[in-house]
Amino acid sequence: MDNDKIVKMLEYCGMSYKNIQPEIFDKIIFINDQITDVQCFLRIQSDKMIITFRGSDSRKDWIINSKFWRSVIPYNNYQSKIRVHRGFISAYKSNSVRGRIQKEIEKNKIKKVALTGHSYGAALAILCAVDLEYNFPKNDYEVIVFGCPRVGNKYFQKSYNVRVFKTLRVENANDWVTKVPFACMGYHHVGASLKIGGQHKFSFPNMHSHALHEYYPGILKL
Repeated sequence: MDNDKIVKMLEYCGMSYKNIQPEIFDKIIFINDQITDVQCFLRIQSDKMIITFRGSDSRKDWIINSKFWRSVIPYNNYQSKIRVHRGFISAYKSNSVRGRIQKEIEKNKIKKVALTGHSYGAALAILCAVDLEYNFPKNDYEVIVFGCPRVGNKYFQKSYNVRVFKTLRVENANDWVTKVPFACMGYHHVGASLKIGGQHKFSFPNMHSHALHEYYPGILKL
């Protein structure tokens, strides 16, 4: 994954916080689930789709973020040991989000999918990527996310990394969101980690480092 691609995905994340999208594609679809307050953009060009999930920008989003005390089985396979963040998966599984994305994949004959997101949006992108790979395994998937929290347990991590191996998590120094939910609670990160923004030594995490614009200088220095 080259630096230009990482910067472009970061810009898509920034644009996702706005309803007006300046770039021109064959089609741009805005999904806005009023119940779960999930927003994402589907940018379609030929047989390629870029999915960008918006990060936390409302009180409802932060309530969903906090629902990590009890992880759950994602898709009712009770023999599976996979467990994921209760709030994230309940938001993503909404039919107007998950169902709409899958419908557009089929309708537009998509063969290549890139996914991105910042913060809460990054977690949704992770869940979406592995779900799409399971349902459309012949497609090519690539994921670049920023300030991503942990999403699931070690069994989720293992399954995800086999299915969506082209995954890069960009992590700014002392970004507190990348430290939660806590590893001691059984949560694990997926994909490969790209650390930016100076030394990642032990210190108090902070909100400043999590801001999307704080990721830009570190990426440009790569």
